[in-house]
Amino acid sequence: MKIALVAPTGKIGSEIAKEALHQAHEVIGIVRSARPAPEGLEAVDLKVVDIADTAAFSKAIAGADVLASAYGAHGDSIDTVVDAAHALVAAARAANIKRVIVVGGAGSLEVAPGVLLVDAPTFPAAYRAYALAHNKAFHVLKSANDLDWTFFSPAAEIGPGEKIGNYKVAARTLQVNAAGQSKISYPDYAEAFVAEIVRGDFIRNIMTVAYA
Repeated sequence: MKIALVAPTGKIGSEIAKEALHQAHEVIGIVRSARPAPEGLEAVDLKVVDIADTAAFSKAIAGADVLASAYGAHGDSIDTVVDAAHALVAAARAANIKRVIVVGGAGSLEVAPGVLLVDAPTFPAAYRAYALAHNKAFHVLKSANDLDWTFFSPAAEIGPGEKIGNYKVAARTLQVNAAGQSKISYPDYAEAFVAEIVRGDFIRNIMTVAYA
């Protein structure tokens, strides 16, 4: 399978790229500026593209089976995740790629029917703007009825760690373990992400993954 991946050199994107290569997929990496391929990603075909340029973006990903994105932003640029969602939809349409999968945010997951994590009283105020921006990005994808999209939100806590397995995937609802914790490592998230690319179990839905 040929996977076009936006932001393949970031913390999450690099793990997704490594996992895809490990499974013998071909990876086209979309980056904002020229750079050498990081260690372990030498087989990624890196292409410098302004994703806001639909013509250039769609040309770079032409022939891919799926358009994936690990685009992230922080601070004053957080709302660019919404712009990126619009860019993904436009480029996928222009390149005739029906399958789109995006790294989302845990704040978009439900903690009770109709109640999002971002709206829970215990949600950290410092991450609220980040969560709201990702939720806006989700609605951009949700409106793309002509695409087979998936918004893949991680567990509430995601970070470096080993690939240990023993995780569960689910639609829409924040997953926790017996101790009430919602955690996943970058490598295990990446494994579940690539598995969803291959299987397509959560088409036009939010999904998540967390340790059982």
